[in-house]
Amino acid sequence: MKMVTGIELFAGCGGLSTGFLDAGLHVAAGFEIDRRAVEAYEYNHAYRGSHGYVADLHEATGAELLARAGIDHADFVIGGPPCQPFSIVGKRQGASDRRANLIDHFVRIVAEVKPSAFLLENVPNLATIEGGRILEQTKAALAALGFTVDHRVVSAADYGVPQNRKRLIILGVKNKREVRFPERSHGTAEQPLRSAAEAIGDLPDAGEFGETGIFNHEPTAHSPDMMERLSRLEPGKRERGSFHDRLHPDRPSYTLRAGSGNFSPLRPVHYQHHRVVTVRESARLQGFTDDFLWPDSIPRLQQYRQVGNAVPPPLAQAIARSLAAQMRWQLNPAALAGDPSDRPPAHTLTDDERKARRASRLRGASLGRAIQAAD
Repeated sequence: MKMVTGIELFAGCGGLSTGFLDAGLHVAAGFEIDRRAVEAYEYNHAYRGSHGYVADLHEATGAELLARAGIDHADFVIGGPPCQPFSIVGKRQGASDRRANLIDHFVRIVAEVKPSAFLLENVPNLATIEGGRILEQTKAALAALGFTVDHRVVSAADYGVPQNRKRLIILGVKNKREVRFPERSHGTAEQPLRSAAEAIGDLPDAGEFGETGIFNHEPTAHSPDMMERLSRLEPGKRERGSFHDRLHPDRPSYTLRAGSGNFSPLRPVHYQHHRVVTVRESARLQGFTDDFLWPDSIPRLQQYRQVGNAVPPPLAQAIARSLAAQMRWQLNPAALAGDPSDRPPAHTLTDDERKARRASRLRGASLGRAIQAAD
C-alpha cells in the first residue's frame, strides 16, 4: 500500500513534521526561507526520509515544491505562516504587514497542489484582529477549493505538552461533511496536565557537554546582580525589574516565545536554578524528545528562536492521528522512525570553543537588560 505523503510549508525546524512522522504520516519535505531553520530541519528529519529545503513561498509554485520533494502528489499540506503580524506580542500590524499575505500564499499553494486535507496553524489572535475578517476570508477561500473547513483554538497542554500554549488551528478535508478535532488527552482527573518538573526535573543543572553529556544544555551567563535578583524570585512569580517569569514546578510552563529581528524575548527562569532555561529544557517544554538536536553550526539564539517558533510535536501528532482517522489513512510510525545514530555528529566544536562563542555574543536580557540582540 502506498504511504500517505504530504509537505510542510513555513516549516521552521519542523515541529509539525515531527508530530506527523511520529504519528505515522510521511512528510516528504519541509520548505522554509530561513537557512538556519532548514539546517535543523534537515539534521532532524533526513534520517526519517523527510528533507528540508530553502524556499521563498512568496514565489514558489505548487508544482515546483512537489518536484523538489520528489513526489507527484501530496495527500496533505501542513504549515504555519509567520504569526508576527497577528500576535498580541509586537506591533499587530495585521494585513498591513507583508508577511500577512503568506497566508494567501498558503491558500494558493494548497489550490495548486490539490491535497485531500490541510492544516494551517497560527496564533489565536488571528480570530480577532481586524474583526476576524482575515480568518473568515481565509476559511472562505479554502472552502471554495472544495474543502470542509473549520477552526478551533486549542491548548497544547491538553495534548501532553508541558506548556500553556494556545494555537489557532484551521483544518480542511475533502469529501467529508464535517471536520473533527482531536479529543484532549490531558487535563482530566485520570491524566493531569504535564508540569514543568515532570518535563525537565530529571535534567542536571546546565553545563558544558563534557560535563553533562546532554546536547543543547549550555548555561546562560547572568550578571551577579541578575543572579541575586533571580535567587529571590519565587516559583510562579515575575521579577519586577527584568520581567522574567519563574516556572512553577507543579504547573505547565509559560508560553515560550521566539522573537524576531533583533528582539529576543525573556525566557522563563528555571523553578530551581537561578538562570533562564536552556535550549534543551525549552525543547522539552515544547514537547521535543532528546533525539531532536541543534548542531553546533546553528547559533544558540537561533536554537532558542526555532524552539519558540515550532508547533509542539505532541499537538501535531494528535491532529495527524485525527486527520488519519477521518480520511481513513493507514498510519505507519515504525516505517518513519529512522535511526538517529545515522546522522553526522551534532558537536563539531570543543566545549572551550563553544564557551568562547557564547562569550563573544553575550549581551542583553541574560545580563538583566530588557533587549537582546541577535546572534
